[in-house]
Amino acid sequence: MVFLAIPLLMSQTQALTKDDDLLKHLVGKWRITREFPKRPTAHNDGEVTYELDGHWLKIAMKDVEKPAKYAAHVYITRMVDTKEYSIHWLDTFGGTLPESLGVGKRNGDAIEFLWHDQDGDLRNTFTWHPADKTWTSLIDQKGKDGKWTVFCTDTYRLRK
Repeated sequence: MVFLAIPLLMSQTQALTKDDDLLKHLVGKWRITREFPKRPTAHNDGEVTYELDGHWLKIAMKDVEKPAKYAAHVYITRMVDTKEYSIHWLDTFGGTLPESLGVGKRNGDAIEFLWHDQDGDLRNTFTWHPADKTWTSLIDQKGKDGKWTVFCTDTYRLRK
């Protein structure tokens, strides 16, 4: 009986992400430049699509190295009742559930996602820049001293 209730409960809280007026700008094929403070810049190709009847937005990214050294699938959805977003970041580093699941809130043309785990907090802010039709994804880490530092900044530019 419990298993039958789970899909019903989720259908009442999960929005159709394809109806989100901000995330619709993320759909497409992208060239992603990943800048790190302490590592060389990386270049990725990405494709963002709607999945599972539009309930999820999937970001599939892979670096352009041959063979690729990094790949990720990122899934984003929005909840009807709270208007919060959920993000699942799965990549070649593996990771456990607390490291892959984040919760986010929208502020204008940005969504800030937060993760909490034993290694400290992580913040990933996706920001839409309508003037040049680009996105940035700023990833910050909170140190044991309570200060936020930049881990990486991703810039998404549409591929032609």
